[in-house]
Amino acid sequence: MGANVGVGKRESKSRERRMESARRFCRRLFQRVYRPYALWQMTKPETRLRGRTLRTDPEVFHPVHFLSTPVFLDYVAMLDVAGKRLLDMGTGSGAVGLFSALRGARVTACDVNRSAVRLAGENARLNGVGMDVVWSNLFAAIGGQTFDLICFNLPFWAGDARTVFEAALYGGKNFELVRAFADGCREALAPGGSVVVIFSEDSGPERIASLFTDAGFVPADERTAFKFFERFHLMRLERPSSSPAEKRG
Repeated sequence: MGANVGVGKRESKSRERRMESARRFCRRLFQRVYRPYALWQMTKPETRLRGRTLRTDPEVFHPVHFLSTPVFLDYVAMLDVAGKRLLDMGTGSGAVGLFSALRGARVTACDVNRSAVRLAGENARLNGVGMDVVWSNLFAAIGGQTFDLICFNLPFWAGDARTVFEAALYGGKNFELVRAFADGCREALAPGGSVVVIFSEDSGPERIASLFTDAGFVPADERTAFKFFERFHLMRLERPSSSPAEKRG
């Protein structure tokens, strides 16, 4: 009987490997077809998302055709944001902040891309939403504010950005930008608050998670989601209320 169990486990693992290989193959095939379509769609001045019209800009991370934003919105929609101070880091088109503000959050949105700052402000006004939109390189212009929820669709490729648009895609050769963000959250997060991030499987989930662990955060929730064969990782992180040393003391 034990031998049969061992054979069953090996067969199950073999099936999982075959399914994973098939998924990766389908993802590569899909990207070849989807990429030119997405680039064409991104030239249009407006798009629709969750029943709302959003203006777009080819120099700003697209809220629909870069697939992570709709996945991130689904996750943030599960969180209680009403009345909370929310920071939409790297806001892009403003989608995360906008839909959070519609649910009652008090939103500050920021981006290092000045075109994104302009665009997010336009989309807030277009949809009758009040949110503070500022230019900022990470927390540089936030001015000591603290937030109950900090959201960031992380740059998910290792490498140096050559333009402000690429800053939405590349987090540094060793993800230095993500590390700086994690470190900055220590001061910007209010007691009892959470940091919520999304990143692609291309980032290496263990690598990204370690940057937040090094900054003193612990995962309160970890999930994966798929969009057109791509795996996305979602994490909600918190800071322990006190360190073990403080508890002993």
